[in-house]
Amino acid sequence: MYQTYGARILNLAFRFTGNEEIARDLTQDVFVKVYQNLENFKHKSQYYTWIYRIATNHFINYLKKEGRRRWYRLLDVNIEDAVRLDQDSMAYREKNIFPSPENHIEKKELENLVLRMIHSLPLKYRTPLILQRYEGMNSREISGMLSLPVSTVETRLHRAKKILIKKLEPWLKHF
Repeated sequence: MYQTYGARILNLAFRFTGNEEIARDLTQDVFVKVYQNLENFKHKSQYYTWIYRIATNHFINYLKKEGRRRWYRLLDVNIEDAVRLDQDSMAYREKNIFPSPENHIEKKELENLVLRMIHSLPLKYRTPLILQRYEGMNSREISGMLSLPVSTVETRLHRAKKILIKKLEPWLKHF
């Protein structure tokens, strides 16, 4: 299963986290969960759909926990250190998310900016947008994956795009 689906789950983890090392750890966690719960698979869907759902839930739970941890850690860090750490983290992601040939730099910079802005969205908007934009899922598929009504998914996608456009507006004049 890992040989068949591992790369796709790793790609999904990376889209959620923007960090290769964390994505690799989360992917490993997902396949441990898959192995531990293989006997619970009811064959009502394809293996990939089942694994994908486990992965998505695991990534969302990780991001929720990490968000809480980050706030707790920030309480112990002075302002200058927090700003510097965030800038270092963003610089690392900018450098490593989309390595590109020189003739595609502008396009890659814009995509990098879009991904950074997507990562800044609240989780309830970020998740369906990542699934739609990077995984090519439609509203109905996302609805099934997240156990939400289709109308809720569509509303969240609409709001996510609206927020994203507002966040990107100041940057778009540079491109």
